[in-house]
Order: sequence, then structure tokens, then C-alpha cells
Amino acid sequence: MAKDSAPATTPRPSRRERRGVQQEAAVAAAFELARREGVGGLTMRRLGEALNVDASTLYRLFRDKDELLLAVYDHATAIELDEIGEVNEGEHWQDTLRRIADRIWATAAQSPAIAALTFARTTGGPAERRMVELILDTFSRSGLSRSDTVRYYRAFVDAALGLAGQVATLATLDPEIQAKDASSWTRIYAQLPDGEYPTARAHITELTSIDRRAVFDVVIEAILAAAERESRESGL
Repeated sequence: MAKDSAPATTPRPSRRERRGVQQEAAVAAAFELARREGVGGLTMRRLGEALNVDASTLYRLFRDKDELLLAVYDHATAIELDEIGEVNEGEHWQDTLRRIADRIWATAAQSPAIAALTFARTTGGPAERRMVELILDTFSRSGLSRSDTVRYYRAFVDAALGLAGQVATLATLDPEIQAKDASSWTRIYAQLPDGEYPTARAHITELTSIDRRAVFDVVIEAILAAAERESRESGL
């Protein structure tokens, strides 16, 4: 009679795998902490409390807070990519870029502390690498040359991140400072003398009513239109 075979054992995760899991948990917790408590809440001490570990443990997972911040931003980019989803073969390249721009704006609006701290940074992380590939590939589908593809890639990314980051930075200010800044057009510019500033006074209603998302959309559309025009001209 054959002996029963020994039950299969699940291999224990390696030290590197365990560290990776711990880092992912810390990044996800830091992301939620920053969304909930803002810039001031994202400290190693507060993150340690959220994870129920000593802050010194976090310094074994990340060299410093800056490395953690970049990982958190890469996590935000991964969420953007999930929300963008697959790009259908028939989707026009401009529509793909509009969806990407919309997700960049959404990150700044929904997670202003994260965007304000990191919008000008380069993470080099896996999500950022995928995003770079996606945007470059999308511009290359327009028919632009390689040099023009890179030029418009940079114009698009710098404009989208810069404008969204500006909004995020303003959102992290104290409420009274936000209100002071928002009232500048009616508090200062609407009171300018007509004789010295006739054009500003003539446009004051429009100046006080336009919102930042409208400006964002104008800039994105201008870049897409310029890229399309250049791709047509290069194909002649």
C-alpha cells in the first residue's frame, strides 16, 4: 500500500518580498493619511502611528521622507493609470490625452497635499514609467517626428502638472489665505481707476468669474491643436 504523499508546503516569502509588501502597505497608508490630514499630517511619526509601528521601522523601509513622498506620488500615478484604463485601438490620440489630463487634474483636486508636495518631481517609479510610455506613445500616434513627439510630450506634461499643481498648492493654504487670494480680483482689481486701467476694468466681470479648470482646458487644447497642426504640416 502506497504511503500518503507529504502535504505541499507554501514557500516562505523572501526577505526582499516581505520588505516589498511592507513598503506597499506604508505607501498606501501614507497616501490616505495625506488625503485625510493634508501636508502637515504626513510625518513619519503619524505614519508610524497609523501602521502601529515605531517610526524607526519606516527608516528601514525608506531612506528618508523624500523617498517615501516619491513613492506616494508614484502610487497616485498608478491610481490615475487604473482610472484611465486601456486605450482602445480606435480612440483618437487627442481624446486619450484629454483623459490623461483629466486624471492629472483629478489627483490635484482630490489629493491636493500629495500633488502640492510632488507635482514638480520625477519619481522614476514603475507607475511613472508606464505613464511616460503612454503619453509618448499617444503623441507618436499623431504622426509627429521623434523630436516633436518629445517636445509636445514635455509641453503637455509640464503644463498639466504645473497648472494642476498650482491649484493643489493653493488648496493646502489656510482657509483665510485662500479666501484672501480668491478675493483679489474684486478687492483690488475691481477698484482700480478707469483712467489708468481701462482694459482691466472693462474685463473685470470676466476676470472675476473664470475658474482655473477653464484655464487648464484652454492650455491643454492649445497644445493638442498645435501638435495636430504640426503633424499635418510635417506630412505634406
